[in-house]
Amino acid sequence: MAVFESLSREERNLYNPAFAGLLVARTAQGYEEENGLGCHISLAVLAPVMALTAPVRTALPRTTSATPVNWIERESTARIHLQAAAPLLGPLVRDGLLLGLQAGALTLDGRRRIQAAKRIPKRITGGTPEVVQIQKASVFLGRWLSRAGDLPTIFTLLGVRP
Repeated sequence: MAVFESLSREERNLYNPAFAGLLVARTAQGYEEENGLGCHISLAVLAPVMALTAPVRTALPRTTSATPVNWIERESTARIHLQAAAPLLGPLVRDGLLLGLQAGALTLDGRRRIQAAKRIPKRITGGTPEVVQIQKASVFLGRWLSRAGDLPTIFTLLGVRP
């Protein structure tokens, strides 16, 4: 708790379970938009971690047709930043996922797929440009990672564990 209190107001707004839960919902929306299915729970945690990590977010490709292999070759520093951030942000995003499930904003099916509740609006708004940018990155990552291949390959390429 002392660590949370030492953060700036903007950091406290970004690194809280409610916002993390919204990012999981945004990821699920993007995944479903691209794929028609719910997002696997592992990707639903990975994408918000990537979106919250500024060096990763700014290095993301512009289109979903870019392959993760090519992206990682071009953006190797983004991979390093992700590997450093994942152990810190992963627990926050998991807390957000649990909060979203408890609040009914997210659902989990028997195949470990997350879906956003219909009441989560598709229109992205936020108090700051960074909040909007992070949400848009989560939607994009849901779409992009839905096309990236199987889960073990994605996690191996990024150098992180589920």
